[in-house]
Amino acid sequence: MARVWRRCAPKLSKLASVSGVSALLFGLSGAARAACVVGIVATSLSCVSPTLPLPPPAAPIISTGSEPDTFRLTSINGALPNALIVVVNRNEALARDKRVSGTIADANGSWDATVIAKVGDALDISQESGTTSSPPTTVTVR
Repeated sequence: MARVWRRCAPKLSKLASVSGVSALLFGLSGAARAACVVGIVATSLSCVSPTLPLPPPAAPIISTGSEPDTFRLTSINGALPNALIVVVNRNEALARDKRVSGTIADANGSWDATVIAKVGDALDISQESGTTSSPPTTVTVR
């Protein structure tokens, strides 16, 4: 089967149309034709398979911020390099524009951000790279 595939693979790379596929397949024996069809289907499916999701960022260290009702989140190498870090406070009593904050991780995946929160608030922290987002890591402010 490998020998047949080696005969078929170079021809597949030169195909530019459906008629080219037909000409290739009709010129091969039954086993070679089957191998080519399997290769075409496998290649087509691999192009539409979903990408793996990003892992959630590591839970940060939480310390008291410099202003009242603020906390500083710090993570050393806890995210993907240059990822967008998004922090959402689940406390619906806060104004919407106060519930969301974020930053961009450095080339090592380290980041820090200041958030408005109270002790007991749950924070959802996720990372984004390109068009892919991670599931959140949820931490409770203590």
